Amino acid sequence: MTHQRLTSRRMAIALLLVFVIAALFLTRLVDVQVVRASELQEQSEAIRTTQETVWASRGSIVDSFGNDLAVDVDRYDISADPSVAGDFRRDGEVVALETAMADIAQLTGAVAEELVYAVRQDPESRFTYLVKGVSPETRLALRDLGIPWLQIDLVRERTYPFGAVAGNITGMLGTDRPLAGVELDWDECLAAENGVATYQRGADGVRLPGTTTTVEAPVHGGDVVLTLDSDLQWYVLQQLADHGSRLGAESGSAMVVRVNDGHILAAADWPTFDPNDFSQTPTGNTGARIFSSPYEPGSIMKAIGVAMLIDAGYTYAEDRIVAPGFYEVYSGRYIKNYSVAQDTQLTTAGVLQTSSNTGMSVLADRMPAATATRYFEKFGFGEITAVDFLGESQGVVNSGDSLDIVTRYNQFFGQGISVTAAQMAGSYQTLANDGVRLPLRLVDGCRSIDGQWVSAPSAEPVTVVSPSAAKQVVRSLETIVSQGPLRNTLSIPGYRVAAKTGTAEIADATGYGDDRVISLAGMAPAEDPEYVVLVSFTKPQTSRVSSAAAPAFHDVMSHVLKNYRVAPSSVPAVLPPVTW
Repeated sequence: MTHQRLTSRRMAIALLLVFVIAALFLTRLVDVQVVRASELQEQSEAIRTTQETVWASRGSIVDSFGNDLAVDVDRYDISADPSVAGDFRRDGEVVALETAMADIAQLTGAVAEELVYAVRQDPESRFTYLVKGVSPETRLALRDLGIPWLQIDLVRERTYPFGAVAGNITGMLGTDRPLAGVELDWDECLAAENGVATYQRGADGVRLPGTTTTVEAPVHGGDVVLTLDSDLQWYVLQQLADHGSRLGAESGSAMVVRVNDGHILAAADWPTFDPNDFSQTPTGNTGARIFSSPYEPGSIMKAIGVAMLIDAGYTYAEDRIVAPGFYEVYSGRYIKNYSVAQDTQLTTAGVLQTSSNTGMSVLADRMPAATATRYFEKFGFGEITAVDFLGESQGVVNSGDSLDIVTRYNQFFGQGISVTAAQMAGSYQTLANDGVRLPLRLVDGCRSIDGQWVSAPSAEPVTVVSPSAAKQVVRSLETIVSQGPLRNTLSIPGYRVAAKTGTAEIADATGYGDDRVISLAGMAPAEDPEYVVLVSFTKPQTSRVSSAAAPAFHDVMSHVLKNYRVAPSSVPAVLPPVTW
């Protein structure tokens, strides 16, 4: 009896303990699954959920044929979770951490020991970079290694396929923002906005399939379409480098403009820079001097001066004058020519052909200073071009009221007035286009990712001089190519060409020194011009006269006419006399 009671008591106690334990488990279960379910789920997801950037593509900068001048390319950053990185099994065999890192190093060019150190220096961390910016091909090879804790993330890298060819125009992208050129000026069109996604990963750090969720979709940038022809841009840059090096010049610039619409087909500066690697480039070479560096143009301005005078009724191409050996501005102050020191009987066309400073002064004396200023401004000098390039200079045109008596004459032959190469090319486009100045155009517009097109802003055409005045000047400029001392250098078989040379002294703090800017501007075919070419070289050493720029002009213009299949001239030239 006593034994039976004892057994019953033990059973009761055992049942009670079971009940109590079951109650505790039940309470805990209710607490976990009901009371704290949401909180624990959030904590669990926080531990397992990883956020990643969904990269958007910055828009491309393309030339007029759709060739990429600046484009985003796929690159991949390789990372690991040090808390789970270690030995793993592959094809039934254990692969040591050191072996895995050696495999990664062989594919990426990294140092295996540095990769091992990266994951072991802080074993408690959840993230460390191993290699950045690997190619898509390397990414596939890394994925084939089958390393479970290796993370491969897509990133975007800016690249410039043509390198330095159009670097002065495209500008470049820095670490986190555009720094210059079209990249900066058109950033609103090009800019992209990265998205965000989340995914779950297991205890081993491996992404769980089917768990990726887009939190914020990426917004891709639009494309900026330029008027440039990248092939022509390359050719022009090569000519600048070739001829500029032979001249020992400090720098050179060249522009090709299509006459009928003002489109800039080439705008090259030498030396320039490669936007793919610009960190060691001198600051002076990272911009677009063709827009930003004004200079006194010298005698190529004479064509503009003559057009102004003809349009205002003060002269005409066959007008006869006597160009003195020395032109007295005031007592003791004279304007002289480069080489001719005696009086010469010239026509206005002859003033251009011989580039007579004194003849130009005789003609300029007929036009009031204020009228001349208005004409210079109508030609586009003293204001930035319609391109409105970032950092563009407006140059300097002094008003009639502030002109000293010497500058009043000098500006007609390109001194006392400063212009950019772009402005000068635009003025010759005006002459080639029967006196109508079309706004220069470098950016055609922006094409958004959904295909919408927004044209770049454009100014209205400006009638600067009459068609008659423009044609008389072009005919006069033809005499330089067909009859002048540079005819063997400038002539292009089959085509009538009109052009003007220029040599400009460079002023410093003490006045004009020995350095020069030599240039040549012209158009072809002269009977109905289709293209304008301007080339200039700063501080040439082997030859400082304008004729030294003629070979570069000839090579560029010949290439343009051939490349764009311009029909040869079929109408013979009727040229004005140059002397009497």
